[in-house]
Amino acid sequence: MRMVRNTYKSEKLIKILLEYDEHTKIINSIKITGDFFLYPEESLDELEVNLIGTKLEKDTLKQKIEKCLNYSEAFGFDLKSMTDAILGCLKQE
Repeated sequence: MRMVRNTYKSEKLIKILLEYDEHTKIINSIKITGDFFLYPEESLDELEVNLIGTKLEKDTLKQKIEKCLNYSEAFGFDLKSMTDAILGCLKQE
């Protein structure tokens, strides 16, 4: 189990606190914060819950994020920047 943080600058800051299995690269827990806005607000909670069990792989993450945020409005980030922010955790020591 590995716990990592990443701060990613998109239009706004995206902060990720991620715990994942180093061998399988599967997300065990994730907390997403920052100075962006998401409407409705509960979309962020839904996204975090739905990302648990997801492999840290670009296309898989992108599809899961897109599906979760399909009926939401995001201000300060887009699909690519959220994906990159999460994957950026893999580069942290």
